[in-house]
Amino acid sequence: MTRQPQSIRDLHNTRSGRVFILGNGPSIRDQLPLLHKLKDEATFGCNTLLSWKELPFTPTYYGVTDINDASVLNRVVYPEAEGMVRFHVGWPGEQYPRNEAFIWIEKAHDSIQIWNSGFAGLGDELEAIPTGRTTPLTNAQVAAWLGYREFYFLGVEQTTTGYAHAPNSSENGLRGLVRNDHPRIYNGVALNFERAVADIESVGGTMMDCTPFGLLNDTGRDGVRRGIQRKAVMKYISLEDVLA
Repeated sequence: MTRQPQSIRDLHNTRSGRVFILGNGPSIRDQLPLLHKLKDEATFGCNTLLSWKELPFTPTYYGVTDINDASVLNRVVYPEAEGMVRFHVGWPGEQYPRNEAFIWIEKAHDSIQIWNSGFAGLGDELEAIPTGRTTPLTNAQVAAWLGYREFYFLGVEQTTTGYAHAPNSSENGLRGLVRNDHPRIYNGVALNFERAVADIESVGGTMMDCTPFGLLNDTGRDGVRRGIQRKAVMKYISLEDVLA
């Protein structure tokens, strides 16, 4: 079994309760009137979320995955985000740079995914983190290791264009062109979320989606979008209801 760094092992079960896992999808802009209420909640952002200057709070945690370019890793440190705990989940080896602002966590090879190996972070040992095919789901496993058992996702969308900070963009500032709504990618993400929900519920936890009309939840639409056979793998609950 992979031995994770002591810095992440020391954080095991130091937290409890609920955590909001934020993606970068453009729908999060529509939830802006409610987002200020998250300043007193545990929140976990990722990737380019902090480029959205309208975000009304500093996330409690911030995670990136598989960044092998030191200049990119240095660029996303966001020193103005005081008090935020940062994680970098990546493959072992010298090809992946380290930055002292980030707690390093070893990630499994991409052939080891949540759907075929289980949702990490729920036991007493932290194995190499399996990919969730999307950074928010990878970050959720880190949150589980910290002790959280109630997960609410926002802005986790399988769309070709748009980010909170650039709703009309078709490019990701870290990884180039995005084609997350390609059926192969979408179905892979859906499989991982489906297994994650099952594993969380098996230990008495919950995993729900607060993304209005998100493709991974059960809020409807016509069942097919851009040629994708839609499979609802998370129940929807409005952010307003969660925060009531």
